[in-house]
Amino acid sequence: MRVACFFFPHFAVQVEVRDNDSLTGKPIIIGGLPYERKAVYDASKEALACNIRQGMPLREAYALCPQGVFLPLDEGKYADAFTVILTLLSNYSPAVEAGTPGSAFIDLNYECPDYSGVLQFVEEVRQMIEKRLQLHPFVSVASTKFVALAASRVAGPGKVMVITGREGKGFLKDLPVCLLPASSRTLERLELLGIYRIGQLANLPLAALSLEFGNEGKRLWELSNGIDESRLVPWSQVPMLKEQIYFEPAAETISQVLASGDALLNRLSQQLKERWQCCLRLTISMHFSNDHIAQRVFHLKEATSSRETMLRHLKQYLESARFTTPVSEMRLTLTDFCPENGRQSLFLDERLRHRERLASAISWLRQRYGKGVVGRVLAKPNSALPEDSFSFTEFDL
Repeated sequence: MRVACFFFPHFAVQVEVRDNDSLTGKPIIIGGLPYERKAVYDASKEALACNIRQGMPLREAYALCPQGVFLPLDEGKYADAFTVILTLLSNYSPAVEAGTPGSAFIDLNYECPDYSGVLQFVEEVRQMIEKRLQLHPFVSVASTKFVALAASRVAGPGKVMVITGREGKGFLKDLPVCLLPASSRTLERLELLGIYRIGQLANLPLAALSLEFGNEGKRLWELSNGIDESRLVPWSQVPMLKEQIYFEPAAETISQVLASGDALLNRLSQQLKERWQCCLRLTISMHFSNDHIAQRVFHLKEATSSRETMLRHLKQYLESARFTTPVSEMRLTLTDFCPENGRQSLFLDERLRHRERLASAISWLRQRYGKGVVGRVLAKPNSALPEDSFSFTEFDL
């Protein structure tokens, strides 16, 4: 087995800098504004030099780096950027696995038989990513997923690190144990035991690790010794429909936002009906003029393609949120699709009263599904066989 790992260090920061050149070289802190009670999601190397770390409260980060550029967390944008990367990689390999955000694997078993050919192929893919997406990955090639993952963390920019099968264990021995997929509690216990490097863990008896850490200990021992039989889990893109609008100038009233949202939902509803589908999840993302971002996900009780149904959820969200800052952008996303469901209606309880309604329903069904979709059952009382006891004919009011 041969696998390549593409690791994008500080992925969120890379996406923000790509989208805004003025941020280049500045201490960027992603997670929210300094006064918000949130944690640091990611930070640039300039911010890390000020002792900023992931998970730190934003207020503490501001005290350490008051000159930092604080940006709101936009997980939707980062997820979209990562999806573009995975889609591009899927053009070069039949199997692509999405790892942690900003980390992806591709299967190389279908490429050149020797490592020199593989190295050339992966280098071409790396250059293509940098050219098309303006993102900069650390890339590695190895015979197992874990060795490839570990190598990508130390590969450095602008090159591809290759670790052959025989070199795996020797390469891992000096790396920190925090690279292993161990729980935080296990890492704390390993530190208390004085185990800081993967090589130290690899030299311990398997029986002792299994006794101390159970199945997790056995798994960590195998990975430390370069043993990893796990295969790639193929990634498949989650289908979605998305519409967005930019307000110029920013919308200051709920009625403005709701009217624009109605137009977006009308387009989304039409797309669903053209596909004969319904959705079960509506995601609303609001960007404000002060760079704040709010997001709400509605899990619909019943699958729908109705603009009116989704508009009620949007209106409820806007009225309950009571925004005080103008809205600069709104994004609506539909996911979790399912086939369009049929509905039963009673038309024939009062013949005269419902005759017009029945005619309208039949006309709509014929336009959408064809002329023969509605029929009348005719009984044949003298038929010898049960299956010949009735027949269908065209329904005519």
